Amino acid sequence: MAKKQEERKQEEQPVATPTPPRTEPHGRTEARSFASPVQWAILAICVVTLLIVLWPGRRKPAAADRIDDRIALASSMLNEGLPAEAIGEYKAALDLAVGEPARKANLCYLIGKTYFETIKDYEKALGYFARAKHYNPNHPERSKMEQWTVECLERLGRSLDARNKIAQATALRPDQLPTSGTIVAKIGNGPITMGHLDEAISHLPEPAQRRYADLKEKRNYLDDYITRRLYVDAAIRAGLSSDPKVIAELEDMRNDILAGAYLQIEIMDKITVTPEDTRAWYEAHRNEIPQTRRYELSHITVATEAEGTSVVTLVARGADFAEVARKFSIDKETRDKGGRLGTWSDRSPVPPVLSGSREVFASLNMMTKGQTSPFLKMPSGNYEIVHVDDVSSPTTPSFDEVREYALNRAKRDKFLNLQKERMEQLRKAANVVIYPDAFEEQKPKK
Repeated sequence: MAKKQEERKQEEQPVATPTPPRTEPHGRTEARSFASPVQWAILAICVVTLLIVLWPGRRKPAAADRIDDRIALASSMLNEGLPAEAIGEYKAALDLAVGEPARKANLCYLIGKTYFETIKDYEKALGYFARAKHYNPNHPERSKMEQWTVECLERLGRSLDARNKIAQATALRPDQLPTSGTIVAKIGNGPITMGHLDEAISHLPEPAQRRYADLKEKRNYLDDYITRRLYVDAAIRAGLSSDPKVIAELEDMRNDILAGAYLQIEIMDKITVTPEDTRAWYEAHRNEIPQTRRYELSHITVATEAEGTSVVTLVARGADFAEVARKFSIDKETRDKGGRLGTWSDRSPVPPVLSGSREVFASLNMMTKGQTSPFLKMPSGNYEIVHVDDVSSPTTPSFDEVREYALNRAKRDKFLNLQKERMEQLRKAANVVIYPDAFEEQKPKK
């Protein structure tokens, strides 16, 4: 009975028929959703998180970018006078440059340069220059690092190492150093060549350069060159290169040289003085020019000191100078004219036959009419006796006599004016402020 009732209930329940998918126009079938809203929310969160992680604008900077930032920051610190902090940034960049030997070399160069130029720590500078050359043997600044390495060794009192370094560099790159030419001497194992002497002489004043163009004079200069080198080496070994007082004096000299070079290159070398400028200066200042005297001169040239003594004795006893000249002088051009040289001004060069002797010039400036000089030995080996036939009263020199003097003074006046203008510009640009009260004595407080 119970079984029949159960069968009857099952027959009465409606049979579930599957719902066919809804067909949209044009035959498209709507897909059935199998995900719940919670699942959709979780999926959306995952997608957004993945986009945030992978989005380029959100990535951490690449190592190259961080290195560039460190270098830029180091440069700013150097400009602010903070070299130690700058080195810290360079070293941080160096740690980031993994697997980049060229970049490591450049960073080591920058660190070494800062130690060398700014901090003056030559031991550390040496180390970083060595690292730079290790990482990149063909570094574009290798030549400069070689020069700085030598200077570091010298400043550390290691002059022998410095000379060996120079010798090594010379052997490797003779075309890059001024050492070409014949070896004229050695200091230890370090050669001194004619090229070294020429380089040193090129920095001397022009009169000295002309003097040392002669090989005999250059040989004399070699002794001075060696003496200076030995004193420099001795000073470095004594530690004077790191003495604060010496360093300060060198810095003062460097500043003086830089200031002088600026004035010469930026002002003096750009000044043009025309002939009209020279004439105008002469006319405006002719009364300020020291007056000059004109001499009528005669002379006698003899070959030996004994002949010179005889001539001076004859003239001193009253013999006519012109007659003595005709008889004893070996200068064919003036002998038949009684030794007459003509007129000479104390502002013009001495006559050619008397040139080359400072004694002649000094004697003429002290002589008066009718006086005869003692016999004077000339560079040629001959002996000269000079007689003053006449001396004029002091007069204003002609333009031709002082043309060179007037040109130089006109140039100097232009230079002084331009220098004043340039200094005003520099002061204004640098915003120079002076506080005069700081130089007044402070009155005691009551």
